[in-house]
Parts: sequence; C-alpha cells; structure tokens
Amino acid sequence: MDKLRHLILLAALVCAPAAASGQTGGPPLVVAITGTAVPFSYLDEKGELVGFNADIAHAICQRLKRACRFEVRKFPEILPMVAAGRADIGIGNYLKTPDRENQVLFSIAYWRSTSSFIGTERLKLPAPEAIARQLRTCVTEGSRQHGYLQGLTQRQAEMILPSATNQQAFENLAAGRCALVLAPTMQGLNFLQSPAGKGYAFLGAPLSQEGLGGDVHLIVKPDADNLRQQIDAALRGLIADGTHSRLSQKYFPFPII
Repeated sequence: MDKLRHLILLAALVCAPAAASGQTGGPPLVVAITGTAVPFSYLDEKGELVGFNADIAHAICQRLKRACRFEVRKFPEILPMVAAGRADIGIGNYLKTPDRENQVLFSIAYWRSTSSFIGTERLKLPAPEAIARQLRTCVTEGSRQHGYLQGLTQRQAEMILPSATNQQAFENLAAGRCALVLAPTMQGLNFLQSPAGKGYAFLGAPLSQEGLGGDVHLIVKPDADNLRQQIDAALRGLIADGTHSRLSQKYFPFPII
C-alpha cells in the first residue's frame, strides 16, 4: 500500500503543473511579435512584453490551453519567420495582401486600421501626390506605408527615411530628420499623447486606400489550417464575450472593431 500511495503521489506531482497552467492542448505556441510598437506590443520598464497584441495573444493561448512562447522581432523579420515555420503565429498588425497570402495563412480580422501623417501642428500638408516629393517622410521599413510612399516619390528615394520601427520613425521626426511620419493611426495617437508628441498633430484625414487601412489579422504558418481555425474560434469567442473590448479599452479611447 505504501508503494501504491507513493506512485499515486508521484503521478499527481507530475500532472499538476500542466493542469494548473492550462497547458493541455499541446506544446507552447511560438509567437513572433514586435517589441517596439506602443501600445500594441512593447517592453515596459521591467523588460516585460505588454500591450494590446500581447494581451490578445495571451488570451488566445489561454483559450487553446496552450502556453505562449514569445519571440520579439523587428517587423520585417516576422512574416519570413512565420512563412518558414519557425513561428506558429505572427503579430505585427498585418493587412491581407496577395503577396502575403501566398506565404502565410490569415486569421479573421481582430481590429480595423487606418494610416495618418503626423507633423508639426503648423505644417500645411500638400496634396498626397506632392507630399513625398516636397517633405521628407519617416516610415517603418517594409510596411504598407513604406510601399505607398515609394509609389509617390517617383524614385526620389532620398525623400523617404526608412526606420526599423515606428518608434524610431517618431524619434527621427522629433530630431528633425524628416518633416512627417506616415504611420498607423493608432501608433500615431500614442505618440501624440506622449510628452515627445507635444507640438505635433495628425495632418489631413486618415488614409485607408492602397493598403493603408483595413482589417488587421494575425498570420499563421503555412500548412497549419487546423491551428488557424482554432485561433479564429478563439478570437470570435473573445469578441463575443466582451474580452476583446475590455482589453482594447486598456489602450485605446475608442472602439477598434
């Protein structure tokens, strides 16, 4: 009996951690995510990953009873990492494009985006077709905003200053290296609400044409349609039960879906 009790106790100790953490659905999901996109995903003063996208990822993993293992990467590195199967999920505020659809799978939309120009409050914004020829503009390298500006400059590459992150683009704006930033409106809002954003403003109306706005998705590694379906079901549940709204209200002063 003593030996039997010992075996039962040992089995309970082995099984308890998995049950307590909810990790009963498989190995950890590798999540490639940006680390400088305030307020979506960024490192706080303790070096911990926080933000709306990080919260959504945690909530999805909890619904799927899987642990999240975050891999913080620069935006241009995320899609190739997911496409190669080195990450299960990519979170970088992705809009769906034919080129991207050829490389990865897309979840259902979980918020809707636009893009905006940000500059000094006194700056008069010219017509869109003249912006990039007259005003040097900072932008995140490899983003849809970058592609849009390249189409406006007519090969005047010196009028675009690519940055590794949106945060760096705003730092370059504040340092006078460019006159404008073209960035997702949500991240522009965060900059304008910060001390560094004093004296700056949104210029012109938000843009949604040519991929500058639209439904935002998570990306999923190829040949993992079952995982994509599970993620879609988790997102629908988060939206339906109000969890999505509660998480978004921590970061945004208006509805985002």
